[in-house]
Amino acid sequence: MLIYPLAFIITLGVLVTFHEFGHYIVARWSGVRIVKFSVGFGRALWSRTNRQGTEFAIGALPLGGYVRMLDERDPQQTEAIGADEVSFNRLSVWWRLAIAAAGPFANFLLAILIYSLLALVGTPSLLPMVGQAEEPSPAAAAGLDEYQQIVAIDGRAVNSWREVVMALAERIGETGRIGIVTRTPGATAGQQVDVPVVDWLKDEADPDLLDALGLKPARLAIIGEVQVGDAAQRAGLQPWDRVLSIDGGVIDTWTQMVKAVQASPGKPMRWTFLRDGAEREAMVTPDPRPGSEGEEIGFVGIRAPVATLRYGPVDALLHGVEETGAMSALMLDHLGKLLFGQMSARNLGGPITIAKVAGDSAAAGWQVYVGMLALLSVSLGVLNLLPIPLLDGGHVIYCLAEIVTRRPVSERIQALSGQVGVVLIGGLMVLVFVNDILRFF
Repeated sequence: MLIYPLAFIITLGVLVTFHEFGHYIVARWSGVRIVKFSVGFGRALWSRTNRQGTEFAIGALPLGGYVRMLDERDPQQTEAIGADEVSFNRLSVWWRLAIAAAGPFANFLLAILIYSLLALVGTPSLLPMVGQAEEPSPAAAAGLDEYQQIVAIDGRAVNSWREVVMALAERIGETGRIGIVTRTPGATAGQQVDVPVVDWLKDEADPDLLDALGLKPARLAIIGEVQVGDAAQRAGLQPWDRVLSIDGGVIDTWTQMVKAVQASPGKPMRWTFLRDGAEREAMVTPDPRPGSEGEEIGFVGIRAPVATLRYGPVDALLHGVEETGAMSALMLDHLGKLLFGQMSARNLGGPITIAKVAGDSAAAGWQVYVGMLALLSVSLGVLNLLPIPLLDGGHVIYCLAEIVTRRPVSERIQALSGQVGVVLIGGLMVLVFVNDILRFF
C-alpha cells in the first residue's frame, strides 16, 4: 500500500516542479528577481537560498507550488526594492504574458518529451482483439463478428486497447453511430459495423467504455511469433494460426492453451487450428522445461501477437507533438461536455484518484507510469490555461485585455474576479474530494 502515497508524491512533485520551473525560467529571462520557488505549500521541510537571493523550498503540503516574484503590490514583501531590481508589476505586458503562459507550456513540453521517448523505445501492447460480443449489447445488435481484431474506430487506426479507449472517449455524451472496423487476425481485409448510440454514457460516473458497447477484450489463442527450432516450428505452426482445440478439448483463450501445453511435457498433442479460413491439424510435442518450482512443464516456443511501434528520433518527436495535441483536444472536449451537461461531473477526480492511478500505473511498469504522467501533465497544462482568475489562464486574460485596451485591468476588477476565482476553485476542490470519497469509500 506504500506505493500509492509514494507514487502520488513523486507524480505531483514532477508535475509541479516542471510547471513552476516554466514560470521561473521565463521570469529569470525577464530580469525580475525571484523571491521564492516552492514545490508544495505550508511549512518548509527543506529550503535553500542561492546567490541571487531566491529561496528554493519544499513545502509540507504537496498539492501544488508557486513562484513568488518581486512585486511592489505584494503586501508580504516588506523589504525595500533596490534601484537596480526589477519588479514584476513594472515588466512589459508581453513579459507578464510570457511568464503566465510558461507554466502550462512546460507541462505540454514534458508530455511531448515523454510521448516522444515512448515512441522512440517502443511500447509493446497486446492487439485489441474481441471474443464473443456480450448479449444483449449495442455491438452484438449491430452484428459485430466474434473473435476479431479491432483495427479502426471512427476512421482512426488503432493498434492497442489504449488507443481504442481513447478513440471511444471522444464519443462520450454524443448521439450518432460509432464506426468499428474489425478483421480476422492476420487477414488484410476488414469489415465495418456502425453501432448506434444516444446520449452515450452521459450520466455515467467512471464509465467502462468497452463494456458499454459490449466489447469483450480477449487474449485469443492466436500465435503471434514462432521461435526458431522449438516444438511449434518443428510441427509446422505459423504466425496467425488460431488454435481451436488440443486433443479434442476446445481452446478459446491463450490461457487455456498455455495450461494445456504446460501440463504435457514430452507428450505428443493433436492441435487443430485455423489457417486462411481452413481447419488443419498438427502433432505438437512440447519440450520439457524446468518450471518456477522445479517441476517439469511443457514449452512449445510461441508468443502472443503484440504491436510494437518504434519511431526514429525526428518521427518520435513529431509523434510526441501529435499525441500531446490530441490529448489536449480530448481534455478540452470533455471539459466542454461537462460544462454543457453531456458528461457527468462525477467523472472528475481529486488527489485520492490521482494517488490510485499513479500507484496502479507504477505497479504496471515504467512505460505505463510515464504514460500516465504525460496524460496528467497535459491535464495540468489545459486546466491552468482555463480563463479563471487565480489560474494562469486568468493572468493571460488580464494581459490580453491590457494589450487590446492599452491599459492595465484595474485592481478593483482583478480583486473582484479573484474572489470569483476563489469560489470557483474552492467549489471544484470540494466536488473532486466528494467524488473521491464516494468513489473509493
